[in-house]
Amino acid sequence: MPSPPGQDSPEQQKQTRNNHTHNKVYSGSVFMLITRLSIKSIGLISSIFLARLLTPEDFGIVAITIAIYAFIELFGALALGTALIQQKDNTPDDYNSAWTFNVLFGFAAAICLALIAPLVASYYADPRLQNVLYVLAFVSLLSGFHNIGVINFQRDLNFRKELQLQLVPKVISFVITLSLAFILRNYWALVLGVLCNQLVVTTYSFIMHPHRPRICFSSFNKLFKFSRWLLLNNVVYFINDKVSQLIVGKALSPTALGYLSLGKEIGQLPTSHIAIPINKATFPVYSRFQDNPVELKKAYLNTVALTASLTIPSSIGIAMVAPLLVSVLLGEQWVSMIPLLQLLALANMFFSITSNNSYIYLASGKPHISFFINFSRLAVFFALFIPLLEYNGLIGIGQARLGSTLLMVLIVQAIVIRFLKLPVRDLLVAFIRPVLAGLIMAIAVWAVQSSVQLSIALLQLLLETLSGVLSYGLVSLIIWHIQGYPEGFEHNIFSRLRLKNFPPRSGGPLP
Repeated sequence: MPSPPGQDSPEQQKQTRNNHTHNKVYSGSVFMLITRLSIKSIGLISSIFLARLLTPEDFGIVAITIAIYAFIELFGALALGTALIQQKDNTPDDYNSAWTFNVLFGFAAAICLALIAPLVASYYADPRLQNVLYVLAFVSLLSGFHNIGVINFQRDLNFRKELQLQLVPKVISFVITLSLAFILRNYWALVLGVLCNQLVVTTYSFIMHPHRPRICFSSFNKLFKFSRWLLLNNVVYFINDKVSQLIVGKALSPTALGYLSLGKEIGQLPTSHIAIPINKATFPVYSRFQDNPVELKKAYLNTVALTASLTIPSSIGIAMVAPLLVSVLLGEQWVSMIPLLQLLALANMFFSITSNNSYIYLASGKPHISFFINFSRLAVFFALFIPLLEYNGLIGIGQARLGSTLLMVLIVQAIVIRFLKLPVRDLLVAFIRPVLAGLIMAIAVWAVQSSVQLSIALLQLLLETLSGVLSYGLVSLIIWHIQGYPEGFEHNIFSRLRLKNFPPRSGGPLP
């Protein structure tokens, strides 16, 4: 039966809803990018000040204890919030059961950390670690009480609330940590900063959301069926990320671990600033399209194009300007970190462009695929990490990261192509502009480094950065113009600017 005049058919209404949801990929990504950029910018500023006030050894001490803390925490890392987002229908018991588990695990983790603190201090022959772990035990206890209701900000695509939830506590803890660093001038500033941050985050979660959780166990089995694979994924992530740090702290020194810890923080900025917030924004969108392969495929291509357009130039830029970046912002005591930082930045580039793939499997209710991929990634990394650490020391860690990421990137992409039944050409189109523009950007920055040497290091750093930004942006727009203004990151930006003379695109409807 045809629709009445002036009224869209059910199919047209459905497509309108789908297009509106696709728009959430961009609008949600923008808000999550703002959130993450704001938080990480604060964190980066904090790290710069702290790197000048503290020593690499201070960072190494905290890195060891944080790795131990993460090891205990991963046994409760069922990502029940992710399960609540993936499920289409949730009951109050689902939320309360998730919160109950978090509270109980917080108590158990706190007890474990307190019990093993003397053993860890003895193993590393550093008594300072014992008291630090006692403080982190209290942090674990506080984290268990976090209000589970705030997960609805992501589930309902309310990214304005998510921005507020994450940004306000970060600003408060930034001020507290920096003040402590000026007063204490040692690793306790970092430790007490972690404690203050968790206290503020937990308190603010109850201010932001009206949900008041209560003790409940009825839905745990329901949630665990999905979350058990996320737990295994978290175990693999811990071994891949934190165990390598523990090995470095023991095999080399706390100072070497300090270099690795800060090098990873800077080298992974494109992932933590860009890829992760985009992933968080797109996961609820993928979940809505889990039964619609066509729209899921479209959302994925839009997402990888957006991620690649931002992370590729960022990673290449960090690797290119690393010598000046470290000496100008961090100081001469960190210059030994430069080669490691460059390797980690390039490794991060290849990882970030594939990091969104796992969310496709989670949204489709197949988290086991992510587990097997991450387990393979882990096996490849450690096959390279152990021998390279022995032969090349700290630099070997960066070589292992880059080598394992390069080996896995084609495998990871081949799996998602088969899973989505995605034409290879469509995926290549999503990557062609950022890849070509990124290569030309690298050449432009190298040309500036070779031909211009300013006497003031900060001005030289700004010049190299500006040359990279301008060359990448210009080349991206030229290639986009040659391609006929196809759908993607650039088209969405110009469309939202509402340019009157903006030319029509050559593809289908704008998502």
